[in-house]
Amino acid sequence: MYKKDGRPKKVLMETGDALLWQTLASVVIPGFTINRICAFSQRYMQRNMTKIPPTPRNLITVAIGLASIPIIIHPIDGGVTLLMNLTYRKWVKSE
Repeated sequence: MYKKDGRPKKVLMETGDALLWQTLASVVIPGFTINRICAFSQRYMQRNMTKIPPTPRNLITVAIGLASIPIIIHPIDGGVTLLMNLTYRKWVKSE
């Protein structure tokens, strides 16, 4: 750890990269996306499917949110990787 070959700095940069990527790709962006999908579907059903009672509407909304997960995974992962390549990884590599 005390050697002057730059290993601790490299470990910290790689750790920061992994932490940032995981936070964005696994927590922040999917959470926001699923929230918006559920909000849109709930609003749509309230306006256009008034014969469905509130409890089943809520269950349908949850099902739509859960069903959207496999669809949004790969685009989010690719987008976060591209974002990281254009920002953090470029900044860290230049130091």
